[in-house]
Amino acid sequence: MQITAFQSAKGDCLLLTDTAGKKRILVDGGMPDSYSAHVAPALGKLRTAKKSIDLVYVSHIDQDHIGGVLRMLDDEVLWRVHEHQKKRETANPGHKAPKVPRPPVIGALWHNAFHDILDRNAGPIEEALAAMAPLLSGAALEEVREAGRMQADLTTSIGEAIRVSRRVGPKQLGISLNAVPHAGNPPTGRAAANKLLMVRAGQQPVKLGDFRITIIGPTAPHLKKLRDDWNIFLRSADGKKAISKIRSEAREDERQLGAGDLGRLLAVMALQAEALGDPKSVTPPNLASLMLLVEEGGKSILLTGDARWDQVIEGLEATGRLQPGQTMTVDVVKVPHHGSQHNVGETTLLERVVGKDYVFCGDGFKNNPEISVIKAMVKHRLKAPGKFKFWFNSSEAVLKNPDRREHMRKVEDTVATLAKSSGGRMTFKFLENGSSLRVM
Repeated sequence: MQITAFQSAKGDCLLLTDTAGKKRILVDGGMPDSYSAHVAPALGKLRTAKKSIDLVYVSHIDQDHIGGVLRMLDDEVLWRVHEHQKKRETANPGHKAPKVPRPPVIGALWHNAFHDILDRNAGPIEEALAAMAPLLSGAALEEVREAGRMQADLTTSIGEAIRVSRRVGPKQLGISLNAVPHAGNPPTGRAAANKLLMVRAGQQPVKLGDFRITIIGPTAPHLKKLRDDWNIFLRSADGKKAISKIRSEAREDERQLGAGDLGRLLAVMALQAEALGDPKSVTPPNLASLMLLVEEGGKSILLTGDARWDQVIEGLEATGRLQPGQTMTVDVVKVPHHGSQHNVGETTLLERVVGKDYVFCGDGFKNNPEISVIKAMVKHRLKAPGKFKFWFNSSEAVLKNPDRREHMRKVEDTVATLAKSSGGRMTFKFLENGSSLRVM
């Protein structure tokens, strides 16, 4: 298994490639602009080499995870509109190709969409937010793209999640959503698409070439809490006001796609952005992360999203991968929530899953990765046998924000001190130049 960690601002973005170089999994997309700067060029090279991404996995809807995925899908729409302009009966031979790299062909998307998570409660939210996508016409694509970027700054992670679901739908990109065998179906049997991905009794690991993927979260209790939180939001005065204010500008996606009326298109987008107002007014409680254990070629990586460590342990035990009171070893642990103390706080849980390598995704935003977490992880990892390595997809050298640079400098100094005192058991690597870091 090969693992590449991209610069992804405050978010996550990894690319997993099997040993044979035939299958690929994109893990989240980071922030939109970091995707364009650091991820899109690499994926564009895959497209040129006629290589695909077999699975795009979105852990949850926070913008620093889903924003880059949406940008990737928007880039593909730009290219499809360009193709349409070149091939239609009244072809436009002078139509300019988009200036963004074209993403590889995407086989499937795993993403827990609102209509599955919330059931009947999804209606008002979808009606209000479905039209938040940059609606692309065949004219002045770059102007439309810029307007879409400005609008994206005003939307919430909820809007981006809905947009991703619409983007991959049959009326737009036609990408398979959540196609995975569920309980009662063998791994090679008929896949049930568009269903909520979660821990289910009797569910077998999913085979993707030589990849073996075990879904370890969310669990049913996690999702119940999310639904309860959404009910509270929808019944609140702020929730009703936000939904009502946006609803009238929804349902424009499919009708506008390729309409060629640039003036009307930009007007609709401006009205949507104005109606949205303060993004915080429609921000729900954080969704339970979709967590995976991926194995291939004798290697394994634990993908935790922004889940808490107790949720990780609960999911591993529920799937039989971790026995109660026991420990397990994986080759790579993607550290939850950028190394936040809220997610990696209980030291007893740090001892349950022992990693050979630990990947930290974060650039100092909100002081993540937190220095106290790094110290605690090293302290408890030293109790287990063997050498280990910490990987960071950022550093002081690659950052421009002075506050984040200062925090990452402190992180680098702390890690160097810890490694020096580890008796040669701990090593580390920071991404100090370029767009990506080869972890394994």
